[in-house]
Amino acid sequence: MVNNMNYIITPSNYKITLPKRGYFVKGDKGVSIALISSFMAINFLGYDYKTKVKVDDILGDYFGKNLESWIRLFQQNNGLKIDGCIGSITLNKMKEFYYELHKRINFF
Repeated sequence: MVNNMNYIITPSNYKITLPKRGYFVKGDKGVSIALISSFMAINFLGYDYKTKVKVDDILGDYFGKNLESWIRLFQQNNGLKIDGCIGSITLNKMKEFYYELHKRINFF
């Protein structure tokens, strides 16, 4: 995954594959977790103040308690079931949020 000024990470740049059970939980790891944590850090930076978890503490390919805190806050703020898991409903809401935000902030 490249993250520099010439390449912007968006939902259309990658495909997140859910595990067979249909959702990610704390303790999971892999490329999809790394993509989700990067996406959260880029698009929901204000969550570090509300959860008291630094951005650097959610980045990586491991779904730990810090990323779970951000996911729970995202779910709460978006009227979703607050379970800290990342399934299709939470992923779809992240994509909706991203597209709405970037539709309003169109620099080009």
